[in-house]
Amino acid sequence: MINRSKGYLAVSGLCVVIHNVIITGGDRLGWSLAWAVLASYCVVTVTGYVLHCRFTFHKPLRLANLARYAIAMSANIPLAYGLLWFWHVLIGLDVIWASPLATACMLGCNYCLSGWAIRAQPKRMAVK
Repeated sequence: MINRSKGYLAVSGLCVVIHNVIITGGDRLGWSLAWAVLASYCVVTVTGYVLHCRFTFHKPLRLANLARYAIAMSANIPLAYGLLWFWHVLIGLDVIWASPLATACMLGCNYCLSGWAIRAQPKRMAVK
């Protein structure tokens, strides 16, 4: 469990940095919040999947698990958008503060979804 926790924290930390760079960079470039969240999702999903397989869950890369991971992480799209809207629009924080706060709110959900997607075992067909 300790190795998995360290792996999760390291990979998640990197993904948090990438996500926040894309969100705040997109804001500085004039992107809409929706486009910045979508761009972050695409980059962070692929990065997170590969690194979580290698360092967190020690599982081989599988296309089926990447698809499950992408579906699981797609929950982040409305979650990230909603939390960013809350912190940035409703509360009035600048995106540079709102993005890390929204990310922190999402960590527990992401751990559970990552484990579900990556640890899945392929179903074996019974031979008759």
